[in-house]
Formats: sequence, C-alpha cells, structure tokens
Amino acid sequence: MISIAIFVVVGLMVYRHKTKSTSKPNFGLYIPELIDVLLVLIRAGQSPAAAMAQLHYWAPDILFKHLIQVHNRLIHGERFADVMKTLRDDLGSSSYPLCDILVSADRDGLPITSVLDQLAYHAHLERRRLQDINARQLPVRLLLPLTCCILPSFVLLAMVPLVVNSLSAVSAQLF
Repeated sequence: MISIAIFVVVGLMVYRHKTKSTSKPNFGLYIPELIDVLLVLIRAGQSPAAAMAQLHYWAPDILFKHLIQVHNRLIHGERFADVMKTLRDDLGSSSYPLCDILVSADRDGLPITSVLDQLAYHAHLERRRLQDINARQLPVRLLLPLTCCILPSFVLLAMVPLVVNSLSAVSAQLF
C-alpha cells in the first residue's frame, strides 16, 4: 500500500516536471545578458540595427533562433522598426523596454548607452529578485521528497532494529 502511494507521488512529480519543461521558456531570464552584449556592441561603434544583426553570435542559446531571424530579416532589407516589433512579440513582455529603446534610438539617432546601462541594471535586479523567489520556494518543493523518501528510510533503518531488539528481549524474559 505504501509503495503504491510512493509510485503515485513520484508519477505526479514526473508529470509536473514534464509539463513545466514543455511550456514556453521564460526569456526574461536571458534579457540581462542580451542587454550586456548589446551594450558592448553599441559602445564599439555599431548602430542599433547593426548591433542587433550581430547579436546572435554572442547571445544565449535559447535566444539564438529569434536573433538569427532578426539577422536574416535585416539582411534582406526589412525596416528595423518592423523587425523589432516582431522580436518584441516573440520574446514577450520582458523585451518591451529594450525593443522600444532600440527603435527610438535608431529613429532619432540619439546616444543610448546611458539608457541601456540603466536598463541593464534594472534587468539584473529583476533577475536577482526572481532567483530569490525561487530560492525561497526550494524548502517547500523539497518537503515532499523529504517526507516520502528520507523519513521512511530513517524509520526503517533506525527505529525498526530498536523495536525488534526490544521485542526479542521482552519475549526472552517472558518465556
């Protein structure tokens, strides 16, 4: 009966893990690195459009597919604002400030290094906040494996020999 309960619990944990891994990835975790690389390219003298066209070389792997599409679309002559709108829609809400800043800088020709510095700072703070939330949730996630695996093994290895020894000593005295 206990083994059936353990198999059910393990099955639910595996199912939950697989459903989480097949969901849409959180691109917001990778935006700080993207901004850092973009900042280096822009400080090296690239325009926002040229920096976005080269960004796929140094970006995190999960963003490669989206950034190579940006590269290809820019090479084929599409407008930078249209390409950034598509990237913004693909990556989700975490990329809205970055895309908007790049489009306005390309349109107006204003320097954006100080704005990107501030955006990078806030993106790093947001990622640190999300990591703190995940770290605080860890004890709750580990509670089920602790109670289902470690606690029964402790009872089996530490308590059962004591009970058997006590019962054998009591039965030896009775007979």
